[in-house]
Amino acid sequence: MLFLQSLSRLFMSKRSIIITGAARGVGAACAKRFAREGDYLTLVDKDEEAGKTVAEELKNDFEHVVFVHANISSRLHVHNIVAEALESYDKIDILVNADTHHFSAPFLETSEEDFTNVIQSNLIGSFLINQAVAKQLIRQLEDSESSQLELVKHQGIVNLCTVEEYSTQDNHVALEASMGGLQQLTKAIARSLSPHRIRANAVGIGAMRGETKPEENKIIIDQVSEPVDAANLIWFMLSEQAEFITGQMIYVDGRQLFQKNQPTIADRET
Repeated sequence: MLFLQSLSRLFMSKRSIIITGAARGVGAACAKRFAREGDYLTLVDKDEEAGKTVAEELKNDFEHVVFVHANISSRLHVHNIVAEALESYDKIDILVNADTHHFSAPFLETSEEDFTNVIQSNLIGSFLINQAVAKQLIRQLEDSESSQLELVKHQGIVNLCTVEEYSTQDNHVALEASMGGLQQLTKAIARSLSPHRIRANAVGIGAMRGETKPEENKIIIDQVSEPVDAANLIWFMLSEQAEFITGQMIYVDGRQLFQKNQPTIADRET
């Protein structure tokens, strides 16, 4: 038993993880969380300067960190992300898709181009990176000489959503449409990958420092949510302790979904 536990910890600390949206917010917090566990990181972001800064900061303490400047809404860029991860670490075990494009405008003033851009970034981009990583995970399972049951314990996908896949706010019609689609996409992916025992889940965030505008940061508890709160849940969802959880949406929102007329963060801090 002790040998099996030690073997499990070894697998857990040597996983190859792709994190999109890694330049800030939840993506950057996930990069730090997984790096502390000894995982091998491929960080991805459209913001090259900010992404490189996060990667360089991590490299001061952790050896296995690479950065890819890419846009996941491009199939070619997604191909390059997977290729870089495989060239660096010879495998992919985990996808944390935290690349969320926020857009705010009144419904009647939202152009077709505005709407299309949000759907392209949040939904089509998520489809492309999820599909590419899933294909690689299955390929590795088919090619492996190790126990598939042991390998799949350390594989999985988590997509970052917001509470707006369920609720609504003013001026967020495009974002809310994309988040609703991403939740259903995650459920469909989980169902499709279930024959391979590969998990796919979503984490929904509410008001969170660094992810939402100050005027939108409405919470019920006397504490401002931080990206690390979501990162800790995502780490758990991708651990073997959560190996029987798939197709789920779990919220980190301070019960925001159940509160009406909440005070803002500014009100709480004054």
